[in-house]
Amino acid sequence: IDIKTILIPKNWRKYVNTGKREEGYLGYGYVKFAFMGRVASNSFAVLQSKNLIGDTEYLNKYDLKCELKLLAWGNFFLDSFIRRAQQYGAKNIPEMKWNADGAFLGTLVDKLPDLPAEQRSNQSLIWNVFLAVPLLEPGATECKFSGNGDTGANSDYLGIWIDAFAHHTVVDSMGEYVFVDIQGKFDGSSGFWDKGRSGILQFLKEHKCNKICRKLGLNTEVVVVPAPLNDIAVPQMEVLPTIKPRNLHRQWEL
Repeated sequence: IDIKTILIPKNWRKYVNTGKREEGYLGYGYVKFAFMGRVASNSFAVLQSKNLIGDTEYLNKYDLKCELKLLAWGNFFLDSFIRRAQQYGAKNIPEMKWNADGAFLGTLVDKLPDLPAEQRSNQSLIWNVFLAVPLLEPGATECKFSGNGDTGANSDYLGIWIDAFAHHTVVDSMGEYVFVDIQGKFDGSSGFWDKGRSGILQFLKEHKCNKICRKLGLNTEVVVVPAPLNDIAVPQMEVLPTIKPRNLHRQWEL
């Protein structure tokens, strides 16, 4: 276990309703807050689930673990996407990366006091587990290329590459993943926004191949999304008498 000290601003929560990025407060999404943290000389964006009705330590930890896994999978698929683009002779490939290097899931050594929700408003952390990702440089502009129910049909140069990347993830994972805002693993286990198999089918139905998809041969790929396990017919097996093996050995060569 790697034990480190992370510094968290005390008063960030009082700026949540003002929209001001002051005293370490960075912003919030539908289910998470983001605020600053510092480990030694390194600055991070610290993420925790909002204290919504029904939220628990378990759900916060589960969702943040899924987020960290998605960052790792994003890097994996982006690497294979760039290699595919190079193999197909694509030019002017934009520089893209996931904010995963240095990201970590942290757990407090000294647990937070067990207080009622209305008494937690002055705590710097809401839960005992947090996700820290490297803080982006000041002035960085956030661009949204697709939405939770929007497959993405961008027309700008970077946007069409992002759309092609989403298509690539479905192809490269053989129908198990799609990386757009309607993100999902086919069993629905990748976090809060995971629409599971239906989200992947929705993407395949709505996605329109652009010139990058065609350049990389993605438009010719046939993707069969795996069926849920409970939809797969299990063949009837004939029960045979047990035969005790005698001196059976098999050598495997790798």
